[in-house]
Amino acid sequence: MRAHIDRLMADNGLDAIVVLGDETPNTFRNYLAGRSTGSGIIVKKRGEQAVYIVNPMEIDEAAKSGLKVVTPYDLGAADIYRAYRDDPDAMRRALALNTFEKLAIKGRVAFYGAGEVHTLLPFILAIQDSMLDVELVIGGEAATIFDRMYETKDEDEVKAMKRAADLACQVVRRTRDFLTGHFASGAKFGSPVVDAAGNPLTIGAVKRFIRLATAELGLDDPEGAIFAQGRDAGMPHSKGEEDDVLQVGRAIVFDYFPRLSENGYFHDMTRTWVLGRAPAEVQRAYDDVMGIFHKVMKALKVGEPGSKYQEMTLDHFEARGHPTQRSHPGTMKGYVHSLGHGLGLNVHEAPGLSVYSKAKLAPGNVVTVEPGLYYPERGYGIRVEDTVYFDKKGKLHNLTDFPYDLALPLKVKR
Repeated sequence: MRAHIDRLMADNGLDAIVVLGDETPNTFRNYLAGRSTGSGIIVKKRGEQAVYIVNPMEIDEAAKSGLKVVTPYDLGAADIYRAYRDDPDAMRRALALNTFEKLAIKGRVAFYGAGEVHTLLPFILAIQDSMLDVELVIGGEAATIFDRMYETKDEDEVKAMKRAADLACQVVRRTRDFLTGHFASGAKFGSPVVDAAGNPLTIGAVKRFIRLATAELGLDDPEGAIFAQGRDAGMPHSKGEEDDVLQVGRAIVFDYFPRLSENGYFHDMTRTWVLGRAPAEVQRAYDDVMGIFHKVMKALKVGEPGSKYQEMTLDHFEARGHPTQRSHPGTMKGYVHSLGHGLGLNVHEAPGLSVYSKAKLAPGNVVTVEPGLYYPERGYGIRVEDTVYFDKKGKLHNLTDFPYDLALPLKVKR
């Protein structure tokens, strides 16, 4: 969490960090600035309040961050603008040097952030090539400082994530009701799903419904939900084809990961549905997924390495005859991904539930639990995902309040 920043800087021997950015979405800056819309840079010297440097037009927005807000003009940049107005790269280099000099930034410094390379690189190179008493720290443990902060959430972050979870579940509930308000054109497997007028229901129409519900409830969905049917459901990151008509008996993977518009915190959840009755093979695979899902949810506890739960999942699926990345490296059928990941201002962040995870679960962690099975050549995929967190006492809480029904009943249109 943010409160650990000075300790983490000290642990990595950093005297200052600089978060660069332009108008590009920038999680590093958002994290320190609390989603303030200022598009400037943040300088944090160890043991001191962070300084937010923004365009004068953005002072009021930047002030919402609670950081010390200044403009380049406050740092004496007017002369630089005049001197280098015909040479933008020289201007950026001069502004970089001026910023470091005026804020007395010295010692070991690491850069973070996001933006256009041709805009940000001259800033970094200017410092690297200068005669300032600065050592740039690149790579190593210092590169993971933000990952370490993201690992544990404070009370305000958990509150935001609870709100995101509640709204996300509302959208998924509305989507389920929208689907079950349609009809099966016949009882046979593969029969098209239609509306009251007999018009086929497409994935594109469902996604439009999801987008409208998302916006109405104050959420953003920057990457777009996964709503994939049949073979596409068997490819974990297939978003689904807009023109595909939904069919009776086909497995649908609905992976929804929106964020709160007001502050950018995500929720992540997945449900697998079959409209009508599930085929026996799909039901068996679903039961295998739910078996390990419930087993992991009961076993999760602080102090245990995240890798333990991935190993548990691999054992479970392999014992039931499913290929995994451990038993069949490189396979794209069976169980093909890690069990889960951290969640916050990023859809994927620390800590992870993978064989490579070194972190032990701790109070404040927010992680997903998402076992799945994928058989694209058999025409289906299964994934179920909830987001959970550990409170200050290490008690596990499930943020995803939504049932696990596989089959969604449809009336047959007469």
